[in-house]
Amino acid sequence: MVRTLMFAWLVLTVFAGPVFAQGKTAILMPGAGGAVPIDFLVRNQNRIGGPGVSVIVTTSAGEAASLSKSEAAKGRKVVLVGMSRGTIDVASAIASGAKADGVVLVSGAYDNVRATLGAPSALPRTLLVHHRNDECNSTPPAAAASFIAWSGGKAYVSWISNRGSLVPNPCGPRGAHGFFMKDGAAVSAINGFIRSR
Repeated sequence: MVRTLMFAWLVLTVFAGPVFAQGKTAILMPGAGGAVPIDFLVRNQNRIGGPGVSVIVTTSAGEAASLSKSEAAKGRKVVLVGMSRGTIDVASAIASGAKADGVVLVSGAYDNVRATLGAPSALPRTLLVHHRNDECNSTPPAAAASFIAWSGGKAYVSWISNRGSLVPNPCGPRGAHGFFMKDGAAVSAINGFIRSR
């Protein structure tokens, strides 16, 4: 009996230890307004990820790069998630050496992301989450197609088509750019991607 228990302890110590250390980390990078409660990523911080996923919010590309390396060194999978202006911050973090197993660009400034990265070889597997009626000049839906073509098969898009009222600021969190504050489909797409990485 004692010998059996010691063998079980040895198996758990040697083989199961690294498994228990596994998990995922989602690093969220909010839009131009910063880490404010109304930002899409901040208001959904508790809904993003799910079991086994640690969620960190930062507005600093340098901090995101550092955090990603630290989490990867622990054996965790890392997904960078940027919203609007935050998609450029995600690209800057990658350009600064961030370790990422995947990237989610939400209502992204795709031309700026592409310019920051320089080449598709720098891009990890990527999900774009975009509303078909986004009217923000910085994040036109039409730019998604050219970004996907540029990515060489690394990126795909999840289109959101829910409806809501027109708002004065087309780049704000209450219009199509921010999914009319009806976030379920967008959060679901993000979570599905995180689970897949």
